[in-house]
Amino acid sequence: MSRKSLSIVATALVAAAFAALAGCAPSQTVKPMNEEGQEAKRDSAQQYYSIGAGYFSQNNFEPALENFRRALTYDSTYYEVYVAIGATHRKMLDRISAEEFFRKAIKLDPKKAKAYEGLGDLFLADGKDTAALAVYQEGLANDSSLVDLYNGLAEVYVKSNEMAKADQVYQAAMRRFPDDVNVQRLWADFLYKQKRYQDAVNSMVPLTGRFPKVAELREKLADSYIELKQYEKAVVQLDTILQGDPSRDQTALRLGAVYLQWGKSKQAIQRFDALIAKDSTKTLPRVYKAEALMQQGSYGSAEDILQKVLRMDPSNTQAHVDIGDIKQRQADENRGTNLAATSTAKLKLAKALYEEAKSNYNKGLGSDMDSYIRSKLDYVNKAQQAVEHELFVRE
Repeated sequence: MSRKSLSIVATALVAAAFAALAGCAPSQTVKPMNEEGQEAKRDSAQQYYSIGAGYFSQNNFEPALENFRRALTYDSTYYEVYVAIGATHRKMLDRISAEEFFRKAIKLDPKKAKAYEGLGDLFLADGKDTAALAVYQEGLANDSSLVDLYNGLAEVYVKSNEMAKADQVYQAAMRRFPDDVNVQRLWADFLYKQKRYQDAVNSMVPLTGRFPKVAELREKLADSYIELKQYEKAVVQLDTILQGDPSRDQTALRLGAVYLQWGKSKQAIQRFDALIAKDSTKTLPRVYKAEALMQQGSYGSAEDILQKVLRMDPSNTQAHVDIGDIKQRQADENRGTNLAATSTAKLKLAKALYEEAKSNYNKGLGSDMDSYIRSKLDYVNKAQQAVEHELFVRE
């Protein structure tokens, strides 16, 4: 669930609780009829707002809008409803209406921050960075109590590569919200993305002490340790997470991957085998296990696993690329370092293996592995041409 959904649902729960309390509170005095009527209208508005927020949280946007609009018929000054309608239109990709309702909320109460956040985020997503910057700054000038305005402002600076300004915004946010773990996490993530890994470690180590149960902090700390090649410390962080919650399969997979990157293939295989035993339908632990076996030089066993993965998922890019790597290495072994000293039979086998390697690599083109695949194809094509030239000479 996005932070928008969480925010609206949280507000809905408050509204629902308020309505419940208002309905149950004993009346101490008899109020004028018009005042009672106004309270009844506000209660009805809060009720429909809560219903709309429930639909919004389920991504059921049409009935969400219907209930939000109905809430306004009872209370046309209901700020949160205008923000919710703006957020709903944004989810429905109706940016014009979204902007309209965020601006209506700002006009209704310019001292509240939530509508500035919605409008700024809308502009930022549309690439209107200058407009987003102005909105975030205006919002902070009117209400500095919303952390998301700081995050949005920092993101604008990051996009424009003004890292020093982004740094200043995060620092200000951390001073303003010293106990908000999300601010601290975003700061650490900012440092990590700038490849300031040691700074990220220095920032996160004390945070894991203050917020020991926030797994995301430990995972980002582990990532930073990995970049610094401090694998043992990364393992400690991931192990700590799993001790608190053994059901986190992605963390367990990450732990195996760290062992694999560390060169400890035996420990990696143990983790992958445990995940395969837990859920045999998942392909990623099998692919990782195959890579660990390749690291050990067990290419035949690795290929058997990868072929099974492709039977489960014929479009698995990583499996095709790994098989390509296996065929390329087998071809290199048969070719040898001195072509003139290699038998004709081995050269022909190397040629066929290079062809298999290319076939598998080509099946991975168009993926996020393109750069790696093209470098391997370049290598294989040159190696295959050298083998073919040697075979031509012998004929």
